[in-house]
Amino acid sequence: MKILPSNALKNRSLSSGYAAIGLVFLFLLLGPLLTPNNHTSQDLSVSLQAPSASHWVGTDYYGRDVFARLVYGGRITWLVAIAATLIAVCIGTIIGLFSAYRGGWIDLVVMRLVDVMLAFPKLFVVLLIVGLGASSINLLIWVLALFSWMEIARIIRSEVMSQKNRTYIKSARALGFGTPRILFKHVLPNILGPIIVSSVLLISTIILVESGLSFLGLGIQAPNASWGSILNDGKIDPLGTWWLSVPAGLLILTTVTGFNLIGDGLQQLFDPKKSL
Repeated sequence: MKILPSNALKNRSLSSGYAAIGLVFLFLLLGPLLTPNNHTSQDLSVSLQAPSASHWVGTDYYGRDVFARLVYGGRITWLVAIAATLIAVCIGTIIGLFSAYRGGWIDLVVMRLVDVMLAFPKLFVVLLIVGLGASSINLLIWVLALFSWMEIARIIRSEVMSQKNRTYIKSARALGFGTPRILFKHVLPNILGPIIVSSVLLISTIILVESGLSFLGLGIQAPNASWGSILNDGKIDPLGTWWLSVPAGLLILTTVTGFNLIGDGLQQLFDPKKSL
């Protein structure tokens, strides 16, 4: 199975998404080379300085360079989103595979559990857990992951249900292959498309949730930063200190839009009917 069809580069949505994410990735990768300032160094003598030659995106209330904080804060935002997505996709894929393949009461119980978890407002539950716990990057990653796998599990279950009675699966059973081998060697490669699409879209969702938590002060804690916490710095005077909120907001917007465009483009490629 080809992971990407040959006409991938002709897809405008996919190309636009790659361009947006590529620009943000280059910013995060090369950003430290473009500024000599440290993202944690404080200098109250230049507090709330507007963009200048020495501080390209100005400084915050503590005189820290906003450009450097956007770079390192973006790396943390991406780290949290990608790590949480990988964990959620692994959990959802394994549960969805075995639930659909086994069927019967196992599938019924697992899907009802998924329905119950989906019924809870995810943001409220995450807020509660993070607020009660000692907020840290590891805790944030695991909480976001443990409340994000359900949609993946439902998608994988649906795909496996359409695959498990096909000829190649019956042949594998007749040859005496075990369930793990059938699922991971034969079924999984044939449903990678929906998994990839769901993963890309989930990254953008988790970036928004993490940014929202950090904006409320319940996400990434000082001295670390994320785009959400930087956005929070500008809420006191959003017009007078626009350089604190506008660049962070634009980076969040560009990243989320880019991942959504990639997800839409991949969905069109894997399912041509979507492009009609």
